[in-house]
Amino acid sequence: MLPLVRSGNVVFEINLGAIQANFQAITALVGLGVKVAGVVKSDAYGLGLVDVARALIHAGCDLLFVANLDEALLLRSSHVDGAIAVFCDDFAKFGQLYRSNNLIPVVNNCAELGAISATGTQPYFLNVETGFSRFGLAIADVRRAYFSGTFDRYPPSVVLSHLACSERVADPTNVLQRNRFRAVYDLMKPTWGSLAASAGVWLGKSYHFDMVRVGSALYGLHDAGIRPNPLQPVVRLRAKILDVRNVARREAVGYGATFRTVRASRVAIVGIGYKHGLPCACANKISARVAAYSAPLIGTMCMENMMIDITDIPEALCGPGNFVELLGNDFTVDDLAAAVGVNPNEVLTRLGAGCTRRYLNSSLLSTRHRAYPMQWTATTRSE
Repeated sequence: MLPLVRSGNVVFEINLGAIQANFQAITALVGLGVKVAGVVKSDAYGLGLVDVARALIHAGCDLLFVANLDEALLLRSSHVDGAIAVFCDDFAKFGQLYRSNNLIPVVNNCAELGAISATGTQPYFLNVETGFSRFGLAIADVRRAYFSGTFDRYPPSVVLSHLACSERVADPTNVLQRNRFRAVYDLMKPTWGSLAASAGVWLGKSYHFDMVRVGSALYGLHDAGIRPNPLQPVVRLRAKILDVRNVARREAVGYGATFRTVRASRVAIVGIGYKHGLPCACANKISARVAAYSAPLIGTMCMENMMIDITDIPEALCGPGNFVELLGNDFTVDDLAAAVGVNPNEVLTRLGAGCTRRYLNSSLLSTRHRAYPMQWTATTRSE
């Protein structure tokens, strides 16, 4: 069998040190008494589950949230220690895997609560539906379980919910959900209550409770839009110029002739396309950086290539083999998402899935990560 040869046309750099710095910035923002949990679901938003988890643990994060059991088991098999909570997977079916791998299920409905109660000893987190209509026990079901004594016998370690509109500071849904969550929190008096995720951190202290669950903010995405932005950019995306073409005036560039030159032009074909996760909507809307110059993306995005206008850029800077920058400190994932009208989380996860990742500051990680003691035994908060 012939060996796999990687072309090296695309370089997607992930700065683990910036992720750690963002964790520390959010920890400082919420202050003493509020825990910051790291959300590494969906392969750490496309940036690599294991490497990102190790970076966060090394920075002092002692609780990670993953999407499902597959992600949790990958962390355990990679010798990533610490507390791991699973947002959504069937405890009734896979309870033994949770127990044998020291994993914490998030209980999302009455059936799961019944399965947890039957074990008698399994630590769990309770998700309460307060206005998102996705997962979580209805408040009426929580009250019913509370007054029947279920939580006296089998109390959750953490009670949590999720805000629907946290990126919009003035949206009344935020206050409604906070008040609903507060009613459950005051009723159950858990040691740990958690309502806010990344954007919710900037809604203020009344939304922090005892824990915030941070995902996108760790990866440099700033949904809340607070200025100046306290978060560091985490990713840099570069791609190689494969060829340069001279294109006459009024000629079409790309599928559908969505762009026609207005002058005799030099056009570079760059080795990145929607296969790598770039939104097709980028075409004719954003620019690449070539040294200190800007090169507009022109024509329709291709599967593995795109075209940029380099007419005004010195030829020595943009010949075949040179790299152009698409994302970096000066033009971030948030900037790209705003320019083309897409969700920045979607951009990040698609790029992570479509590009070969390269890690910066990987020397910050130890070869094996110390185990944090499980601090999630269920207790009741005192008045």
